[in-house]
Amino acid sequence: MKKSFYLPFLSILFLIGCSSDDDDVTTPVDPDPVEETPYYEIPEALVGYYEGIDFSEENEELYDDLATRTIAKHTNMLDYTDRHDYLYKADEDPAKPDNVVLIYTGESRYWEEYLSGGNSYDPQTFNTEHVYPQSLVDNTAKGDLHHLRAADVQVNQSRGNYPFTDGEGSYELIDGNKFFPGDEWRGDVARMIMYMNLRYNEPFDEMGGLELFLEWNAEDPVSTLELQRNEVIYDAQGNRNPFIDNPHLATRLWGGDEAQNRWNGEPVEEDNEAPSAPQAVTVSEVGYETLDLSWEAATDNVGVVKYNIMLDGESVTSTSSTSTSLSDLTPGTTYSITVTAVDTAGNVSEESDAVEATTNEDTQAPSTPANLTVGTVTANSVSLSWDASTDNVEVKEYDLFLDGEYNATTTNTEFTVAGLEAETQYSFTVLARDIYDNESAQSAAVEATTTEETGNGGGTSAELFFSEYVEGGGLNKAVEIANITGEEVDLSAYSIQKQVNGDGEWRDAYALEGTLASGDVFVVINGGADIQAIIDASDASLSGAPVDFNGDDPIGLFKDGVLIDMIGVDGDVEFAKDVTLRRKSTVTAPNTTYTEDEWEVLEKNTVDGLGTY
Repeated sequence: MKKSFYLPFLSILFLIGCSSDDDDVTTPVDPDPVEETPYYEIPEALVGYYEGIDFSEENEELYDDLATRTIAKHTNMLDYTDRHDYLYKADEDPAKPDNVVLIYTGESRYWEEYLSGGNSYDPQTFNTEHVYPQSLVDNTAKGDLHHLRAADVQVNQSRGNYPFTDGEGSYELIDGNKFFPGDEWRGDVARMIMYMNLRYNEPFDEMGGLELFLEWNAEDPVSTLELQRNEVIYDAQGNRNPFIDNPHLATRLWGGDEAQNRWNGEPVEEDNEAPSAPQAVTVSEVGYETLDLSWEAATDNVGVVKYNIMLDGESVTSTSSTSTSLSDLTPGTTYSITVTAVDTAGNVSEESDAVEATTNEDTQAPSTPANLTVGTVTANSVSLSWDASTDNVEVKEYDLFLDGEYNATTTNTEFTVAGLEAETQYSFTVLARDIYDNESAQSAAVEATTTEETGNGGGTSAELFFSEYVEGGGLNKAVEIANITGEEVDLSAYSIQKQVNGDGEWRDAYALEGTLASGDVFVVINGGADIQAIIDASDASLSGAPVDFNGDDPIGLFKDGVLIDMIGVDGDVEFAKDVTLRRKSTVTAPNTTYTEDEWEVLEKNTVDGLGTY
């Protein structure tokens, strides 16, 4: 059933009566009855939610009623961190349920690719867009799902906190300080901003102006994805976005162009007509792992919202644009590429004519490393350095050889070979490898003779110290402790502790156990690590603290309860976020003051040297 709401009317009842005497009475005459006309036909599923609202009102009166209802129904206030439990269901791709549709680009991405320090999945390609920037709203609104959307990390960064502005075609940053969301997302954005005004009284002016949003609301009708989001968020929070239920409400509140009336009593006409197939698919640029594509826009009776791109018959990505760049392909491989168009109702076109393209193949090896040089020499280690190799694509790493036998791999141009015998001559060479595993020739050899053992066993340090720190993706976290004292060390006197956000309070002590031979290292990892090299290097695996640190949590090495070495600084400072720190080979002693010059800063998840020093 539907419930009808009526316009107010004036019923005029003319009672004509006169009395000249008791016998002369004129009977009153009723006018023609006024036929009552319903203003909105509320769908049965929404009657209860909007019960009691007088939709014959408009402007301030109706605004107040809708605002009161939207606030009162918002019974479950979500924290921002709660979004992971609901957002990916709200933004679910109707055509690929394991994916989410990204705002502004229309791309379809696997739902676990969300960017988060607590997410161990790799890669992490999208994060959460606050359509009304979180810096401009209060804490309650920051977690309100009605204005949160999954968005590509780079596109979200480009949008920043800029207001919206008009444009044409795909999303773009305009004049460096305004953002156009794209033709297919104008209405979505308008209705989210209108919700934020109704629910939190957030102003329109800071976001682009009411006139712009009224125009977008009228020009871009409600999509299937918006309807899906409204239902999921209603279940999660208890309230709805009324401008998705009926965009015409905005016209009633603020005027402007007449928007779509979804409560006009007429059945919603089902769209079963698929778009035309995209034409003229063209490959414009070919790389080793990339292909740039473009095509002519498809047509549809309502509107095309995105295009699906398929390689060898498998869907790999989607976009709302008529061009895209494919990445992570295999060099020297031929692909068959087709494109389909999808409309607002989810109808999919036939595939375009297939085109074939072959990625470039790399067979060129890097240049041979030059100027291999011996640095610090001890009784059990030799430090080496060399000039970086060059490559037509990219050098990935270097292999070191000791007396002709493979010894270690590193991404750096310096390395310390440890575990050597005293007073022994060794020969060293190094080769370069590119990202496609092409190897250079080995460098010219250099020789070095380790020193003799000294009274304390040939060590160059009187104390243990941190030699490596890994703050990688997800739970890929580890610290390495080196022993170059020249003697075996009993670890029972040592512990690791951490601070939280550099608050100055050491906590979560982990007591080391066992012994550590001279020239060896002890590696403590987070048990949730999923990089195999970290797992393989582990001497101790902990389920949490103190190896659950972030890049602003200092780590300390203690002996008999006294701090002897420290990574990090006091205060909430991101000293090592998403990086690996490796102590330079010239450093041979601990330091209770974190000194950046003592450390090499390596890319996130670099762990090739972990477990050796």
